[in-house]
Amino acid sequence: MTRYYNEDVVSEIQSRLDIVDIISETVNLTRKGSRYWGKCPFHQEKTASFCVTPEKNMFYCFGCNTGGDIFSFVMKRDNISFPEALEILALKAGIDRSKKVSSQEFNHKRKVLTINLETAKYYQQRLSNTSNKAIDYLAKRNISQEIAKKFHLGFADESWDSLVEYMLKKGYTAKDLEKAGLAKHSENTNRYFDLFRNRLIFPIFSYTGDIVGFGGRVLDDSNPKYLNSPETDIFSKRKNLYGLYQAKEAIRKNNQIILVEGYIDCIKLHQYGITNVVASLGTAFTNEQAQLIKKYAEEVIILYDGDEAGQRETAKVIDILSKEDIKIDVVTLPGSIDPDEYLDLYGKEDFLHFLKNNKISYIEFKLNRYLNSTNTLYIEDKAKIINYLKPDIIKLKSQIEQDYYIRLLAQKLKVEENIIYREFNQNINLKRPEGIKRNKKQIIRNNKHYGNYAFEEKLLAHMLKDDEIFNRVINANAIEFFNKPDVKKLAYIIKDYKNESDVSLDQIIREQNLDNTWARIML
Repeated sequence: MTRYYNEDVVSEIQSRLDIVDIISETVNLTRKGSRYWGKCPFHQEKTASFCVTPEKNMFYCFGCNTGGDIFSFVMKRDNISFPEALEILALKAGIDRSKKVSSQEFNHKRKVLTINLETAKYYQQRLSNTSNKAIDYLAKRNISQEIAKKFHLGFADESWDSLVEYMLKKGYTAKDLEKAGLAKHSENTNRYFDLFRNRLIFPIFSYTGDIVGFGGRVLDDSNPKYLNSPETDIFSKRKNLYGLYQAKEAIRKNNQIILVEGYIDCIKLHQYGITNVVASLGTAFTNEQAQLIKKYAEEVIILYDGDEAGQRETAKVIDILSKEDIKIDVVTLPGSIDPDEYLDLYGKEDFLHFLKNNKISYIEFKLNRYLNSTNTLYIEDKAKIINYLKPDIIKLKSQIEQDYYIRLLAQKLKVEENIIYREFNQNINLKRPEGIKRNKKQIIRNNKHYGNYAFEEKLLAHMLKDDEIFNRVINANAIEFFNKPDVKKLAYIIKDYKNESDVSLDQIIREQNLDNTWARIML
């Protein structure tokens, strides 16, 4: 058996890359529970039967029985060999496998990432080695040294070109820094100067952990208050969320994202152990950011500042997020304070209690905001509110939810329910449920009945989970009676692997073309 790759490289790629992110480049995935579903790219289908299980790093299609890991997906998608898929994924993971990788674009991106990493280290060193305004600011905001290190916070001093001079000594050119968005060129002096000066620096990470850009908060009264890296080959503000890399695992575990307005709010919540939190990079919330949220969780809580500006931005975020199939709740903090201020004043326990007891749906938020904007409700105002919320209520999948919000409208507007139903029915046939209607053709996909698993498949799955069951089956020579050839072959491979582990099981399975069966069993 020829071994043509280093298993350490495979492990490194798997640790750096997220199978959901890689497959999402081709398939529009929607999270349901702990899995992601979409329409299979390997056969034509109308209903999604393609499943990705991130905690197992596996995918499987219940329609065409195609499955495997991240390497199998790229191999099948691009119709290439394993070594070729390895090279493609190594590039994405930032692993320079060999001198064969000579792509000018790749080399440029890797250079920018390396420059960003060196820059982050420089700014971080400047923060920790000197007494400066940034240290005083962090102390004032009660940001601990531990959380500052976790998010790699740094400090850019007042010098016009300290970073440029430092990086020149490292062997980079001023032009390199300009392409990385870290320096600008002055036509008047024909010199390059630092983009960030006299600012607290917030490195912005990609989901893989690479530093793709920076944000800087001014430490005096100058403007702009916040400054982000410009658009580069590796960074786009509209496609990133601050803190996603640090929050990714907690988000998956909770199936929920808390969206805050600023860097400090995000960092402070993490400091208090509330780690499923991201921020929108201090810019207008975008469709791409909404899609990114949907990719990682089924529920989002918008927790913007409690002042009018924060609530106005909340309404804008709702307009964008409501286009996605995701549960949206809103929490408004009392007294126009920020989330980090609330935590400092009242602590984590009270904060979580407040979130739990004051969380409302985005529809109720929109209704309350409209009602709070007017002192008197005339009949035309009530009609406007009903029509304003009609699209949101109509698209709710549950008639129970629709009924709830119609009752809520009736209660708050002091209008009879049947009048609101009549108003809704002018455009769509919305009516109270008459009983549960079952679609006999509908398939509940998030279970093993859909896959029509054979007995030996279920048995092998249990064997992999329980060594005692595995040994009992082996000692009884029960594998010999398996009817499905691929399952039987896989069972014997696993048996032999238990006794000889010098070769990767994934490698053996891949070389024996059993990755589809392996994915099906593991799912």
